[in-house]
Formats: sequence, structure tokens, C-alpha cells
Amino acid sequence: AECATAGDAPAYLDFSQADRWIVSLLQQTEGQVAQGFADYRLDNVASTIYDFVWNEFCDWYLEIAKVQIQQGNAAQQRATRRTLIRTLETILRLAHPVIPFVTEALWQKVAPVAGRAGASIAIAAYPVSQPERIDEAAIAHVAKLKQLVNACRNLRGEMSVSPATRLPLFAIAGSTAEAAFMQQAAPVLQALTKLSEVRVFEDEAAWAAAAQAAPVAVVGEARICLFMEIDVAAEKTRLGKELARLEGEIIKAHGKLGNEAFVARAPAAVIDQERKRLADFEATVAKVKDQLARLG
Repeated sequence: AECATAGDAPAYLDFSQADRWIVSLLQQTEGQVAQGFADYRLDNVASTIYDFVWNEFCDWYLEIAKVQIQQGNAAQQRATRRTLIRTLETILRLAHPVIPFVTEALWQKVAPVAGRAGASIAIAAYPVSQPERIDEAAIAHVAKLKQLVNACRNLRGEMSVSPATRLPLFAIAGSTAEAAFMQQAAPVLQALTKLSEVRVFEDEAAWAAAAQAAPVAVVGEARICLFMEIDVAAEKTRLGKELARLEGEIIKAHGKLGNEAFVARAPAAVIDQERKRLADFEATVAKVKDQLARLG
């Protein structure tokens, strides 16, 4: 709650949607931690803090913050630095009952920078959630950004692109608002998914001509692809082999699921896993066939 960004922020601070998002999640985490203590579920307390710190603050916000500090204006940089240090300081107080010694040592260094006085974290006020500080629009904004980042990463995986290779992203948006979002998110997308550029097309024919046979992902109202020059004949051969392999796996899965003895003896979890594998294989086959069709 102490690092909240909503409200009457000074004019020299320009908080981004990502800044507001991490503070919103911090409020939710504080509330969940309080409920864990009330229920005497210290396991829930620890897992809630871990999930927020590792999966949100470290995995996403720190990476976005790097872009904002490197490319933002002075007010945006100040806002991001303030959000970073105050969120970290609050995390330390939040985690102190679970990991007392490490948090005390870190807090002694972090607290003065965050502007919090006190002799020890042990006697500092424990964080209390302020639900009114939760910004649903910021949460929705970053959820959409995550979808785009994950879609780009999945495309890179499908194309077997080296992490060191930067590719251009070509996008066609379904609305003016979606196009504006793509343009605004471009710096973060470039940094988090190793893109050389983000180009948003207004004309579908121009986008299709630029994309050529590149794999396409649909994210909300937008369609995106990562463009890379390829040897069409070699790619057709590779996809043909992959299609044959997948169809072989589908035959095996159908054989297992069609075997009455296997279905009767296997645990339900094993059968469900086999059905999921079959569905995944079939979905991948559809993608491969679509890619082959695009290659002509």
C-alpha cells in the first residue's frame, strides 16, 4: 500500500500502466497474505508471496521497468524508480515473518532509499492492503501485453529461431484502439521478445504481402507474425517430415485410447493425459497443414 501510485501524484512523476499494475497486484497480494494469517495457513502466505515476487515482480515488472528507465522521459524514469524501490521495500516487510534474517539484512539497505525510517524491519508497520488502489484498467493492459509477449515467444519456438536473432513483427489490428495499443507496447515487445521492429499495418493486403508465409498468431483483435526469409523448398520438406511424425503420434494415441484393456486398467489421470496429448497433436497438425498451404 505504501508504494501506491494512484491519486494525486506529483507532476514530476508519470506512472505507466505497468507501474500501476504492479502496485495493484501488490494490494491484492497483501490482502491474500492477511487472509492466510487469519486462517493460520502459513503455507498459503509463503506461496502467495513467492508467486507475486517471482512470477510478477521479477518475471515481468523488472523487465518492463528496464525499458521504461532506458527509454522513458525524466518523469517516467522517476516514477518507475520510485515504484521499484517502494515495491521492493514493501515485499521485504511482507516476507519478514517467513524469512526474517535475510529480509532484515536487505531492509537495512533498501529502507533508507525508499524513504522509510526505523531501526529494524521487525518493528516497522506490516503492509495492509488498500483495495481502492487497485487499478483494473492497468491490470487488463498488462494482461494483454503478456498475451502479445507470449504469442511472440511461441512463434519464435515454432520457427526454431535462435534467441540471439532479432526478427521484425508485422501486425494487423482489428481496431484503431488495438493499433494504438500495439504502437504503445512496441518498446516492451521489442525488448522482451528480441524484435528488430514492430510494424502495424492498416491495410490487410499490405500486411499479407509483407508476412508472406510466416506463421500467424491471433491475439485479441490483432493478428501478428514474425517475418524471416526462408528457403521455401527446404521448409516444405521440414514441415512434411514434421506432419508425418505428428500423424504417426496421432495413430499411436488413437490405438491406445481404442484399446479397451488399456482404458479399463489405466488410471483416469493417465487416460486424460493421453487425450490431451491427442488433442495437442491434432492442433499442431492443423497448424502445420495451414503453414504448408501458405507456402503454396
